[in-house]
Amino acid sequence: MNRLIGRIGRADLRRHPLQTGLAMLGVAIAVAVVVAVDLANHSAREAMRVSLESVTGSATHQIVAGPAGVDERLYTRLRTEQGLRRAAPVVQGGVVRAGGTERSLTLLGVDAFAEAPFQRPLGSTISMGNAFNALLLRDDAVAVGSGEAARLGVSAGDTLTLRVEGGRRPVTVVSVVDDPKDQARGLLLTDIAAAQTLLDQIGRLDRIDLILSDARAEALGETLGEGVRIVPAAASAQSVLQMSRAFQINLTALSLLAVVVGAFLVFNTLSFLGVRRRATIGILRAMGVQRREVMGQMIGDALLIGVVGTVVGLGLGFALAHGLVGLVLQTVNDVYFERAAGDLVLSPWSLAAGLLVGLVGSIAAALAPARDAASTPPRAALSRADLEQRARQLARRGGWAGGGVLAAGALVIILSDGLVPAFVGLFALILGAAFLAPAIILGVGALLRPLMRGRPVGGLIVEGAVASLSRTGVAVAALSVAVAAVIGVAVMIASFRVSVIEWLEGSLAADFYVSAPAALDDAQADRLAGMAGVDFVSRSQWYDLATDDGPVTIWALGLPADQSPQIDIRRPGAETALAAFEADQAVLVSEPFAARRSLEPGDTLTLPVGSDRASLAVAGVYRDYASPTGAVLMRRGLYRALYDDAGLAGIGVHASDDADREDLIGRLEAGLAGVPGARVTDNAAVFEQSLRIFDRTFAITEVLRWLAGLVAFVGVISALMALQLDRLREFAVLRAIGLGRTGLAGLIGGQSGLLGLIAGLWAIPLGVTLAALLVFVINRRAYGWTMGFELQAGPIIEGVMLAVIAALLATLYPAWRATRLRIAAALKGE
Repeated sequence: MNRLIGRIGRADLRRHPLQTGLAMLGVAIAVAVVVAVDLANHSAREAMRVSLESVTGSATHQIVAGPAGVDERLYTRLRTEQGLRRAAPVVQGGVVRAGGTERSLTLLGVDAFAEAPFQRPLGSTISMGNAFNALLLRDDAVAVGSGEAARLGVSAGDTLTLRVEGGRRPVTVVSVVDDPKDQARGLLLTDIAAAQTLLDQIGRLDRIDLILSDARAEALGETLGEGVRIVPAAASAQSVLQMSRAFQINLTALSLLAVVVGAFLVFNTLSFLGVRRRATIGILRAMGVQRREVMGQMIGDALLIGVVGTVVGLGLGFALAHGLVGLVLQTVNDVYFERAAGDLVLSPWSLAAGLLVGLVGSIAAALAPARDAASTPPRAALSRADLEQRARQLARRGGWAGGGVLAAGALVIILSDGLVPAFVGLFALILGAAFLAPAIILGVGALLRPLMRGRPVGGLIVEGAVASLSRTGVAVAALSVAVAAVIGVAVMIASFRVSVIEWLEGSLAADFYVSAPAALDDAQADRLAGMAGVDFVSRSQWYDLATDDGPVTIWALGLPADQSPQIDIRRPGAETALAAFEADQAVLVSEPFAARRSLEPGDTLTLPVGSDRASLAVAGVYRDYASPTGAVLMRRGLYRALYDDAGLAGIGVHASDDADREDLIGRLEAGLAGVPGARVTDNAAVFEQSLRIFDRTFAITEVLRWLAGLVAFVGVISALMALQLDRLREFAVLRAIGLGRTGLAGLIGGQSGLLGLIAGLWAIPLGVTLAALLVFVINRRAYGWTMGFELQAGPIIEGVMLAVIAALLATLYPAWRATRLRIAAALKGE
């Protein structure tokens, strides 16, 4: 009997290939999105981890100093006077492979004689083999791992052109080292003396890596002298990985939107299977078929749909991941970690996540429809009125349940502080809104009925949309959730973009910005300040200060006495904060930094200064979107007093009101002719570049929100097409009593269009609520950013149009079928 029932179920799937295929496609897309995002996230994490570990190896601690780096003579003293044998000097810097396809790389300079204990993928005399002598004797020789050599398309003896500090330097690949695990991804290795030459760091080291106990490190730190200190080697790596965690959580949450919509789609499909087979199930039950057998048939069909959809989805996810990993790594390079070079890395957990979503999700979505079909008495199974009456009862109960879930989600968001609880609350709100969708359909029907009196076709449109609640309820819920995601994410991106534009317009106070690969100095700034047409110049230095908790970005800003920083101070008031900022030991911190360190105005920030520590008063918190890690802004005089660094990373040139900009930029460039690699950039170019980075950052978000919309698009077409095809006998009756083909096509389109419009309109408040949560809760908890709320009509209209168009497209085939019905044949079953 079980085998016969299974054959009946599979035959039913074959008789409706279009609906079955669309259900499988919906599952496949949902699985593909989850697999692709997880693979992209995994690949990004691996790229950062490998990039970090390839340059730290087994080091437990690092000796670092101020902006000028570590004097290389300290390394000699450590080896000779302190007797440290597991110590290795390191020089490293970011370079770019120039020409053809550019690729960000890390140039690592090491002493091969000291490398053995650190187990870096490249560097020891064993791994370097015969190339060791070439690296020692030449200042243009590099070695690469076999995996990176394949990506760069080079072999031993080839020449690479590197862009280093604004200039181009040719180097020769003297060795391709066997690297089967690709641990040296994105890494170029050279001798430490060659690295000092290439990076213009003669006599200086970036750090000294050590392997020693915490107690020994503490004791050693007391003997290092002024300006040098020891920090844990893992602090920087952990800081980078933790910084990107919020970004990856956001991507995962967006991919789960597609899963939620896909689950609705599978639930919808299996609900339709139950409805379509009610008569057959009623007959089988009357013949003695047990409930468990009926339930097994339904779950077996769901599993079949899930298996096919999952297999296809895994393939699609792998293909999609190739595109997404590039977007994720670009964002990581732009925002988090400028040397994360990597490619797609397969993960068994990503495939397991796809299997879980496709198979377990399909079975879970089928349980309720299967239980309903199995528990329906034979007499009720043969009655469509009983089905719709139960659907209306469930809609009312679902409305109460939806309200309860909405309230629970709101409480979770209000009472929690973390990012993950915020997403849990957000998904609870989405689920609650979905439960309310059938009740919304009933409410719209009640409102429209009085308006349709005397309009037969209009009345049929309204009644047709409302009467089949058992089929339309879940379809409208799935479509409204997906459209809400499209609206919510679009509003969030628009709000963020407007806030970034306002921030840039306020922050880019200078008319021109001067930068150079080699550090600028005050003499050059003074020369520019004395030019005709220049009102004044600002002087900036940026420094990543190594601390026990990871690097801290310091922005040192020098301004004339009558000028104040052009920043958006959020708290306390601007006048209060700027007045406090003028104190000797006061700084301003950005919102992300304040959020990460739980700092408020009036608190004290402690920063390492050489072997000592400085206590600085937090004068205020300012808005800054430049980095999710945040920065500490201090007066340049305070910075120079603390870190003895007279260099400049940039000079801001503020033009006089009557200055000729074209003439001034020419004179500025002429005045910098003797500075290698100096560049004068108009603030408009900085503005445009910043927006390009913003758009690149949110490109993957746009892709994911439209993928979620695609799942819903497939789902609503499947649902509404099945609904209309199931009503062919009803349409034949209408044709028999005189309704023309055009009128019938309009009736079918009107009913589906009304359902699409209901879904689109219900998605508006849900989408706006979703956007508000993303703006005021999710992004603030993830990054510490605050932003305005920009509610534009475009994304809302776009979302409603998506819902209506999807619903209308679902009517094309049923309308074509209905208008070509042979009326007598269609009525035979009545």
